[in-house]
Amino acid sequence: MPNFSLVPQKKQAKESHQSVKRLLLVLIGSVFFIEAFVMNLMHWLPPTSKTFGALLDAALLSLLLFPIFYYLIFRPLIRNIEERKRAEDDLRIAAVAFEIKDPSIITDANANIIRANKKFLDKLGYSMEEIVGQNPRMFKSGMHDQKYYEQLWKRLLQTGSWSGEIRIKTKEGRILHPFWLTITAIKNEQQETTHYIGIYNF
Repeated sequence: MPNFSLVPQKKQAKESHQSVKRLLLVLIGSVFFIEAFVMNLMHWLPPTSKTFGALLDAALLSLLLFPIFYYLIFRPLIRNIEERKRAEDDLRIAAVAFEIKDPSIITDANANIIRANKKFLDKLGYSMEEIVGQNPRMFKSGMHDQKYYEQLWKRLLQTGSWSGEIRIKTKEGRILHPFWLTITAIKNEQQETTHYIGIYNF
């Protein structure tokens, strides 16, 4: 079974962290410059009471900041929610086909198992609760060296899929006969890998 610990998670986490930092800097800078603009504008208006001036300041600041917050936060958030809903709908539709095909497992982008069909569980002797959240290396037979898994992952990351003969062991430790495994990366609209699916042809 592929050594999913080789997934380049650090790079993805670093890019995500940098994006959040850039967004925070833009928002902080926007608030600073717009507030400076509003204060300068208030200086040229006729004198008013303290309460009215504070309300006018807050209203102008909110009005000018709304488009920035909308396009940088609210709009991407709404789009993200819609994409997640579409993905959930697709997974529900695929669930029926998933149960009637060959023994299969699905992992998230970090290679943690999120689902396995009944054929896979029956073949290896596990329950769903025992494998969900685990790494598929728990099925390794020990009959493939590190170079084998490195080449597997290199191919998978370059092309989005890998197929080859492999051996795994059951819960009782029995090594199964060689069989054909196909791993496919599932990508979203931004071509980012969201899941991996492994289909076993015993």
